[in-house]
Amino acid sequence: MKVNSVYIHIPFCLRKCNYCDFVSFPADDCRQRVSEYSGLLQKELELYQDKICLDSMHTIYFGGGTPSLMEPSRIAGLISLFPPAEEVTLEANPETLDEERLAAFRQAGANRLSMGVQSFDEKLLQSMGRGHSPAQAIEMVAAARKAGFDNISIDLIYGLPGQTADGWRQDLEQALALETEHISLYGLTIEPGTPWGSMVQKGQLAPVDEDLAADMLEIAMDRLEQAGFNHYEISNFARPGYESRHNLAYWRRENYLGLGVAAAGCLLEHRLYNYKDYEDYEQAVSEGRLPLMDEEILHIDQVIGEAIFLGLRLSEGIDFAAFQTQYGLDPRRRFRRAIGKMSAAGLLQVDNEGMRLTKRGVLLGNQVFEQFV
Repeated sequence: MKVNSVYIHIPFCLRKCNYCDFVSFPADDCRQRVSEYSGLLQKELELYQDKICLDSMHTIYFGGGTPSLMEPSRIAGLISLFPPAEEVTLEANPETLDEERLAAFRQAGANRLSMGVQSFDEKLLQSMGRGHSPAQAIEMVAAARKAGFDNISIDLIYGLPGQTADGWRQDLEQALALETEHISLYGLTIEPGTPWGSMVQKGQLAPVDEDLAADMLEIAMDRLEQAGFNHYEISNFARPGYESRHNLAYWRRENYLGLGVAAAGCLLEHRLYNYKDYEDYEQAVSEGRLPLMDEEILHIDQVIGEAIFLGLRLSEGIDFAAFQTQYGLDPRRRFRRAIGKMSAAGLLQVDNEGMRLTKRGVLLGNQVFEQFV
């Protein structure tokens, strides 16, 4: 089976942020695991050798966790296991970087850097539990450019407790001043089991008002589009030609392989979920077994609903003819009522070629998506 993209999860961080519910472990507490992990990833890949074909692969994505905690030589070794990829993304946090490491990561084969900036407000960074300062983030973006990265993305979070619309505008202006090629914006969701989740449950922390969070997204849409960015996906903005090819593979439901602790993959209608517990993952791989915690075969109706939901996240939306070619049905027939309802509500723009979210639909995307899944 042909695989277009590979996601590699690096589950180590210097510390756990107050809002984070991703699977990660403190690197200082498990240095042996950090050093042995690349070998486990190689063994896991070998277990897929007879099941997949990587000849058409075009992206590799190192996500986490904090992949920039890994030694550049180990990242280089992992990249060398695959055919040459056009886009190799490395997620990084500013406090784990310096000019020498950035140059080494670039030499290792990473050609796209995704930096977790989150905010340029010192107080907000401290409240989130982030390990860097605004000055460090600015300095490391400049250092990445000097190291040869010509495709840099930064992450920002809106809807943070204590964040204001004016403060958000200042974050956007500072982000634009860095002249990166890509900006990802994530609305905060406070998850149970996180420090912030516990504080909200105890009444010690008040989430940002949903209307204010929506206003922040609208402010960002207007400002970034004015600055020449293409709002190509609900949370993502890119200068023309710098859209994330790896993430586009997700939204277009292309085949991708997930490697590592807690990684997930999608091969046609087959969903694969790796163990979230490190010891379970390590034991399975060491015994020559795929480290699958769960597998799911999607029914065709689930595949179609998922394809609609993911496609509508993109500004290009759903092309009716292309959808019928790929999935064997015209969405206008299957979802006639839902499309009519969302169009009448001003959330969907529909014409003879396809359908896409309106600006209001982007702000209220979940109301649209639930009509199709």
